[in-house]
Amino acid sequence: MSSARFLIINADDLGISPEVNQAIFSAHEKGTITDSSLLIKGPYSKDAIEMIKKIPSFRVGLHINLDPLLGWESPGKERFSRQELLKLIDEPDFTVRVSREIDNQITAFKDEGLLLSHCDTHHHVHGFPQIFIPLLESMERHSIKAIRFSRNGYYLMGREDISLTPEMAQNMETLLQNRGISYPHCFLDPLLPFSLKELPNGVTELMVHPSIGEEPWRRKDFDMLIDPRFMATLHEEKIRLISFSDLEVEIPQL
Repeated sequence: MSSARFLIINADDLGISPEVNQAIFSAHEKGTITDSSLLIKGPYSKDAIEMIKKIPSFRVGLHINLDPLLGWESPGKERFSRQELLKLIDEPDFTVRVSREIDNQITAFKDEGLLLSHCDTHHHVHGFPQIFIPLLESMERHSIKAIRFSRNGYYLMGREDISLTPEMAQNMETLLQNRGISYPHCFLDPLLPFSLKELPNGVTELMVHPSIGEEPWRRKDFDMLIDPRFMATLHEEKIRLISFSDLEVEIPQL
């Protein structure tokens, strides 16, 4: 692993609202957001795409939304218990529907003429192995070379977390390596405590959900990103900001 420290600051939910769009583009202009994840079917995705095409430095990946297939709604509403959901996603027909929907969203993204930096999923549902595998297969079909990955599973605000055992995480990582798909070594969610000064060597993704709107947790992320002390700490710690697009060409993997 590289002895240097690299940080991808990736903003989720681009296209979900005007307030989120404005916050993401504002933070990018200040130099803190280095990548983003677009909800291609989001209600304000067209507005976001218009802005993306005006900003050559803006990097964007696909925030695949499979919530309707899972019976999930925001905030935190689930149609099935987690036990019922796991039974549902084990069905072969579900895998077919997942693959079809992922392909549809990737195609819709590419049809906009955008360069796709990476893939991740709304509410981290690719933490479920039954979704992770068809996602990798779709990425391979579309020559997509980078993904969000957390060995420690995923925290979900308002619903049960997506947990990974060490064996599950190792199996997922092996699949990524065998397919030549790049991923950050470490994943940070600002809803959980973290310190830039304690950032490990290698590549870390800091996922953010900024907004200029009224949701306190989103507003907190935006305020963090535009705080001059945040950028000052990055400079003091000699942390280099990169995007997912840089992983394959510049950054050594594990």
